[in-house]
Order: sequence, then structure tokens, then C-alpha cells
Amino acid sequence: MQQKPLKNLWGLITLVLASCLMIWLRFVDFETQSPWLLTLGRFHPIILHFPLALLLLLLIVQALQVFKVLNLPGLLIEYLFVATILLTGLTFLSGFLLYANGEYSGFLIDQHFNGALITFLLLALSFLLFQRKENNRIFNNLALLALLGSNGFALFTGHQGGSLTHGRNFLTEYVPMITQPEEVEAMHRDSLEFLYEDMIQPILESKCAGCHSTLRSKGGLSVSSLQDLFKKGESGKIPVIHSAADSSELYRRLILPDSLDEHMPPAGKTPLDRKEIQLIKYWIDAGANENMSLADVPDSITNMLVTPLSTAIRKYNFDMTRSRLSQEKIEEELTALSAYLEMVVKPDSLSEGSLFMLSNKFPPVTFTTKKLLELKPYLDMFSKVSVASSDIDDADLYFFGNMTNLKELYLQKTKVKGQGLVYLSKLPHLEVLNLSFTGTDDKMLLELMQFPALKEVYLYGTQVSYPVIQAVKAYKPELKIHTEEGPYF
Repeated sequence: MQQKPLKNLWGLITLVLASCLMIWLRFVDFETQSPWLLTLGRFHPIILHFPLALLLLLLIVQALQVFKVLNLPGLLIEYLFVATILLTGLTFLSGFLLYANGEYSGFLIDQHFNGALITFLLLALSFLLFQRKENNRIFNNLALLALLGSNGFALFTGHQGGSLTHGRNFLTEYVPMITQPEEVEAMHRDSLEFLYEDMIQPILESKCAGCHSTLRSKGGLSVSSLQDLFKKGESGKIPVIHSAADSSELYRRLILPDSLDEHMPPAGKTPLDRKEIQLIKYWIDAGANENMSLADVPDSITNMLVTPLSTAIRKYNFDMTRSRLSQEKIEEELTALSAYLEMVVKPDSLSEGSLFMLSNKFPPVTFTTKKLLELKPYLDMFSKVSVASSDIDDADLYFFGNMTNLKELYLQKTKVKGQGLVYLSKLPHLEVLNLSFTGTDDKMLLELMQFPALKEVYLYGTQVSYPVIQAVKAYKPELKIHTEEGPYF
């Protein structure tokens, strides 16, 4: 009797070998700079959509078969399995080539890789069980369960991939708004009623509050409340003067040429729209009144400014609500985790984003690699970290190298010798590094000169020699080298 495709020993051996190959690829230390292989790897985002669609189709077909809603020829399903396995394997291999460039690293890529591997293995298991269904109907049900698991891990893998390319928790960013619908309803209920509260304040919060809030009042200016707008800043000038926009420092800065340093917002920040500036001018000239109703605004202003801006204002409110709920969720998670780790986690009031400070308690408790691994999902959420007097060593600095928003790192009295500092060399925002009482030597100090944003380094109690310190100071005077122990923050 003629055997069906792949329902023979060679088919089984091929599938097992392919699975073993993928497991080996997951753990092998491989890196390539071949333009050919790297180009093939770049096709990964294009290829992956085909097996994802086939995986879902297989699940639907298999479920309909098991529940006897559909009766398709077994040979057709086999071919569908084979096509899905081949395309899933090709997607895995192209992703591996992309990974092998060394461009991607860290927790998310590891989870993405693991998810892809498990997706393929469950798919292969489902196929093998499907091949055995004629001997025992239980295998048919088990094949469906394995296929369901494969689809589940494909979803997880896609989530990690989305987080890699679009930011952390890309797929679940709006979940807090779903679980707290009253927040969204309140945001839309009578959302445009008062000129200041419903239009002016959202504009200032979305465009100015990053630098000018109660937590970070740059130049002495805060836009967090109406009262703050009438307080003198460090320049001695009042941001908003009732009924006098041209004399108000806030408005004056908004209309300055963007080439000037005094122009607000500064270069690199999202500027205010022309209509937003005009609406702020109208509000100030109209008395800068908190209780001014939109119903009292002349039709000419409503048609020219209020109506065109209403959609943008609603979006600002939506984005701020989403950001606040997401921040609350992350802070809640980190607070619970910090209690378990016996560490201290606090919001960083000086950061423009939603970042946190991490430090050990005093007297410090043991902080090991095992505890550090617990923080892997949140590495990009920290701007300041102090693990002074802990068991952190050079190998652990690999994880600190994934803290892409890190600005200050305090490693004094740790087991760091200096060889692991290379992991920190590409951190784009690292400005302060405390290495007092570590094994850092002259060679390591010279390597620190290549750090892109480093401004201050503390070297008290290290093996760095005075002549080398003087030479570095002369060569790179903007880098401040302190020979005292320095702060723990």
C-alpha cells in the first residue's frame, strides 16, 4: 500500500532533525556579518505573516474536523500542515539571521526567540499526532490541543516582536483603559465645555508639562495649574498677565523664532500648532479666566480655532489618560516587585517620561544576579540605579547595558573589576557613573572616554593612577573625574 506524504520514517526523521536544528540554533553562540545572510534576515517581517495565517487556518480546520462540522480529505490537511511547517521554519531561520547580526539583544528578543521555537515545536507535535489519528482518535484531540498551544505561543511571540519594534507592551497598551472604562467615559463626557480646563490646559499639558510641571519646574515655570501660570519664574517675569497676551512671557516665548534659545518648546520638542498659539492668545486677552465657557466664545473664534482644534484636544486627553493609567499599572507592578526584592523604587521626578529610580536599602541587603533577572521586563523603565555595596559583578553589567534610558548608575563597593564596562559603552543617555571602590584600572578609564553621553565618573579607591587621570582630563576636559567616593543618590 502506498504511504501518504511524510507518513513514513524519513518524514519523521526530517521533522525531528529540523526541530533539533532549531533548538540548537536557539542556544548556539553565532554571529555573522555576511551581507547575504543579513539581507535574508531582513525578510523576516515579510515572511512571518504567511505562517501566522496558516496557523490560524489550521486551527479552525482541525477544530471543525474534531467537532464533525467539516469533513475534509486528510491528504489536504496534511499538505496544509506541511506548508505551515515549512513557512514557520523559514520564518524562524530568517529571524535567527536577523538576530545573528548582534543588532538585537536583551530580554524581549530572548522571549521572542523562545516563543518562536515553542510555536514550531508544538506545530510539529500537532502534525505528528495528526499522523497517528487513525490508530487512536485521542491523538486527533491532542493534535488540536497542540495546535491551539502553537497559536497561543504565536500570539505571545508576536506580542514580543511588536514590543521590540513599537515599544514595550505594544499589544496591551490600551488594556488599562478597557479595565477602567469610567476613566474613558469621564474623558468624553462634556469634554469641551470650558475654554481653560478643556482646551488650554490639555494643550499646555501635552506640549509643555514635560519640562514645566510641579515635579520639574524648569526656569521656575509650571503649567500644572492655573495658579502656577501667574507666578513669577526665575527670570522675574510672569508667564500670564490678565488681558495682556503681548506682555505675557508664556505667549512671548511661543511666538519667538524657533532658532532662538528662548523659543518654547525648545528644539527637539513637539511645537505648538499655530491655531493652538492663537487660542492661547485669545484666552489671555479675554482675561485668562478659569470659568470662561465655550458658549461665551464668539462664533468667529469658535469657527476659526475651537472647532478645528477640538479633535486634537480630544486626542490629547485620550493620550494623557492612557499614559497615566499605563504609568499607574507599571508603578504598581514595580512597587510589588521592589518589596519582594527588598529594593526601593520611586518615580524619577526629573525625567520627562515615565521613568523610575532603583536603589538598595540602607543598610543594604544582598542584591544578586537572581534578583537582577527579576527586573528584566522593566530594564528600560529606569533612569537612575544604585546597587552600591551589592554582589553585582562584571557579567551582570550586561543587563545594565539594556537599560536604554539609564542616566545615572552607582556601582561603588560592588564586585565590578571593569571588564564588563563595555556593556555600558553604547548607553545613549548615561551621564553619571560611580565606580568608587571597584577594580577599575587605567585601561578601563581610557575606555570610558568612548561613552557617548558620560559627563561625570567617580573613581575613589580604584586602581586608576593619577597621571592617567590628569591625561584624560587634559584630553577630554568636559568629562569630570572625581577622586572622592561620591553620592549613593
